[in-house]
Amino acid sequence: MQDDFTVFWQNNARARALFDDLVARGARNAYDDDYLAALDAYQAESPDSAHFYILAARYLTAHGAYDAALPLAERAYRLRPVGYAVWNLLAEIYEHLGRPLDALTMRGYSYGIYKTPEPHIDLPPQLLNEGLNRLSVAMSEGKLAPFLQYRAVLKDGRLSFHDDLFVGEELPLTMPADSARFWVGCYGENRFLSEKGFMLEELRRSARFKNCGHHDFVLDLQKAREVRGASVIEVPEGREALIAIAGTELSQELSFQTETVDDHTYLGKWAFSYFRLSEKTTLHVDASAPYVLGTPILLGHSPRRKKLVLNILVDALSWPVMRTRFTEYMPRIAEFFSRGVIFDDHFSTSEFTYPALAAIETGRYPTHTQVFSEQDSHELPLDMATLSECMKDLGYYCAAPMASGYSMYCGAMRGYDRIVATSWDQPAFDGAERTIRQLEAFGETDQFLFLHVMDVHPYSAKGFKFATAVETRLPLARRLLGAEGTEASVRLPNFEIYRAQFLEGARYVDRSVGVLLDYIRTHYDEDEYIVNLYSDHGVSIFSPNSDGAVDIMGPYSTGASWMMRGAGVPAAGVVNELTSSVDIYRTLGHLCGFPVAPDVDGNLPAVFGGRAREATYSISRYPGQTLKVAVRSKTHTLRLETDEVVAKDGTVDLGGAYPDIFPRAHEAEPGHAVDSEELRAFFYPKAREFLREVASNGETFKA
Repeated sequence: MQDDFTVFWQNNARARALFDDLVARGARNAYDDDYLAALDAYQAESPDSAHFYILAARYLTAHGAYDAALPLAERAYRLRPVGYAVWNLLAEIYEHLGRPLDALTMRGYSYGIYKTPEPHIDLPPQLLNEGLNRLSVAMSEGKLAPFLQYRAVLKDGRLSFHDDLFVGEELPLTMPADSARFWVGCYGENRFLSEKGFMLEELRRSARFKNCGHHDFVLDLQKAREVRGASVIEVPEGREALIAIAGTELSQELSFQTETVDDHTYLGKWAFSYFRLSEKTTLHVDASAPYVLGTPILLGHSPRRKKLVLNILVDALSWPVMRTRFTEYMPRIAEFFSRGVIFDDHFSTSEFTYPALAAIETGRYPTHTQVFSEQDSHELPLDMATLSECMKDLGYYCAAPMASGYSMYCGAMRGYDRIVATSWDQPAFDGAERTIRQLEAFGETDQFLFLHVMDVHPYSAKGFKFATAVETRLPLARRLLGAEGTEASVRLPNFEIYRAQFLEGARYVDRSVGVLLDYIRTHYDEDEYIVNLYSDHGVSIFSPNSDGAVDIMGPYSTGASWMMRGAGVPAAGVVNELTSSVDIYRTLGHLCGFPVAPDVDGNLPAVFGGRAREATYSISRYPGQTLKVAVRSKTHTLRLETDEVVAKDGTVDLGGAYPDIFPRAHEAEPGHAVDSEELRAFFYPKAREFLREVASNGETFKA
């Protein structure tokens, strides 16, 4: 990029011309010496770019050199893992190299997003189920595991699709070699074992379940494996372990034999039950149906760990909204964290959960995770260590007593041992009680827990039942909505009923989470726990929008919450330091002691002994909409919106894009833009680097 700051972004015209020439040559199948010469020239203009590796791999595949093409295509996939060109290139290479499952996954991605020809199923019987399951995930939205838009089924040799979910089986996700996959069961406490399994088996493909029944149906996903017949569990001498076991049939009889025990019990269909073991144990089922063994949980505390590290995600809790209302609407939470750190200038990376949560769990901006579209379900590379994986490596038992299934298909949650999930309904009262039960049940081991609550998150009023306390207090004129239609939650207007619902939800969160925080204070010493409460994004409903426009990159929409208390956290109270949601990852690494990769984007805040952050970055990168960016310093904000819309691969042409810079107090307000060489010299290089992986240079592979 140019050194002067008179132009924000300028495309590389020579690279674009060479790209177009290479694509045209490829269309003619002219993979000759002239193609190689043009490719060398393009590499000089665009080194280490996804497009270069795709074009180079295409040359090699045209000459049958699939082994040589593979590392180039996989490098392109690492740089930009979403896109027609790279998916179909890899599918072709994998097919020729005898990797049909990987090829089918790539075909599924392409079919799901670009509606390319329907994938052809040609798999040996032992791979058929895995292949259909991988295809089902690849074609479905990435956001709500274990649910599917397209469950692939092969009947009479023909491929068909229907709505469904994974249950009573593994999620077909890529896991580290030493980890079991998630096995999906039904969650139940103090109830008949098989009733949820029978109910789900009957409803899973019905219109009722597809449209609403799944919202509050609770599933229990655990790292586990299916076993037939006998299994032996070794327990280290002098230690005890817990193990979760589920059945696959009604009243499945399971026998236990140890040196001191010879007895049996009954398992429920798709229902996990727990057993405490203190010696070598042999399990056995006579029937042919399998049973499911969870990964053993060794009991015992280590002085190298905290007894509890708890992450509480209050979805959409906008700090600019709560800043002046915190002690009024959330007094219990405010009092608890007043003895820790409350960040007063904190921003999310995105305006909605799917990319924002993956950024928190990896410490990387969405431009680096390439998680940006709910329509896509590609997986993060295994060497991109997630927060739960880092905590698991330290020896914690990692569990989510309440979660949404978001970020599971992409792999951002793969380090957890257990995830209790619904697709939508996540009230704080239920989550707090589940978390307390989790603490009591597994209190003999060190725990890393994740609690995701949705009470303050707004939803379009069309078809939505507001809190009764909201409905009974508002006069009729302010209770009704006029011509307001169904809007995405990030674009909801500034209506009083939405604001009232948000604040009532804040009260609900405080009441329930306050009980959980009281429990922690009562049962743990200050140096035995860390509690970390944050939000993934803010809300639009408090933004000034008299002209009807909603600013989804504004302070209310991207201003988020973050507060911590516990071991190693100074009692600093409100801190006016600029922070980003990607900083949560590095901060937990500092406090808990796991190593943080050098390419992580998060910063350790100065209050923890790091350096103050110069700028935060928020991006809206939704295919079919314009790209929007906010880069904030302590005093000013650079705002950018493109004329072009974001392509399905997440790229956009930034050529000629012109940003505005505003004082923070008047962000994006007409007539308040400011300009100086000093401001451009500060903001332009930072924004350019942040957007480098998004810029297309006008280069597009046609689907």
